[in-house]
Amino acid sequence: MNLSSFITTKERDIGMGLKEGSAYLRKGKHLNRDERIQIEGLWKAGYPPSQVALILGRHVRTIERELERGRVEHLNSDLTRLAVYNADRAQDVHDLNASAKGPPVKLKIHSAAEEIIRLHIVHKRQAPEVVAALMKSAKMEGAVCAKTIYTYIDKGWIQGVSNETLWEKRKRGKKHKSLFRKAKRISAPGHGIGDRPAEVEAREEAGHWEIDLVASGTGQGTAALLTLVERKSRKMIVRKIADKTQRAVQRVLNGIERSMGAEAFKAVFKTLTADNGGEFLDVKALECSVFGGSHRTRVYYAHPYSSWERGTNENGNRMVRRFVPKGSDISKFTCKQIASFEEWINNYPRKILGFRTAEEMFIQQVAA
Repeated sequence: MNLSSFITTKERDIGMGLKEGSAYLRKGKHLNRDERIQIEGLWKAGYPPSQVALILGRHVRTIERELERGRVEHLNSDLTRLAVYNADRAQDVHDLNASAKGPPVKLKIHSAAEEIIRLHIVHKRQAPEVVAALMKSAKMEGAVCAKTIYTYIDKGWIQGVSNETLWEKRKRGKKHKSLFRKAKRISAPGHGIGDRPAEVEAREEAGHWEIDLVASGTGQGTAALLTLVERKSRKMIVRKIADKTQRAVQRVLNGIERSMGAEAFKAVFKTLTADNGGEFLDVKALECSVFGGSHRTRVYYAHPYSSWERGTNENGNRMVRRFVPKGSDISKFTCKQIASFEEWINNYPRKILGFRTAEEMFIQQVAA
């Protein structure tokens, strides 16, 4: 026998009269054991669900669902079956359903896991996603997912680690946009970014790079870092230059070509995508080889004020800023220091690469 047979349309309509704005309606809380005992008594006394709802200050549908939850069949003396409501049965069902919602967040993190998380975030400067992936791959006891690590950090359960420790979540100053922009003094020569082959945009093959500069702070000297990032593997090259001039940029590219050889350079550096900075505007010098002046690469230029067109390089520069904060005097960084953080960036597991490193991806592509 279905309990709904005991509920008439008229009773339901009466119970539905408890509008959401009613002073009697109690919302947002589960029924407790005392209320269930009260429901059992009222139901046995013959009160319909609508009146039970009115007495308890609940919606009639809450009472109807509760009656169904605690329904048991009672065998009468004449061997007929009768559906009745039992408060203990309803409470047991409620408790069982509550236990099936999944365990709460762990109140105490595994001590070894806590130390690993702190080590990798604070000292190795890795993101929680990377730490979680490394713990999972190592099948470490106490391994947790990235979301759980963020929860631990938000609740302050990992000593020495906070949102300020996380590079991507630390507070940043507000950017004040100027109402007026100065026009570019020089128009970029050569090919625009719209002329790039489709495979460059789609990252279908290796050998296509984005090039940019990371400058010293205002009043901190002329030294800068020339950065190149390969679009498919995210492999990064960082070189220190004395100033932001065309000659300084050309000197770095020429040096790389001399160390690799003309053919290897041409195979690895198929294209370069630059912004409209004056240091990149001598397209002939950038594209011509130091070995006889033959063609060594093709340079494309992004649109003015469109840094997102070189997003790979911009993201790479953000990683450089972990080691060279804005406002720094780059002349004070040694070549050894620059080489060390270049190595760190290229050996950092990337979520976008399936937690493989740029170095691994680049070597695989070169070998192919």
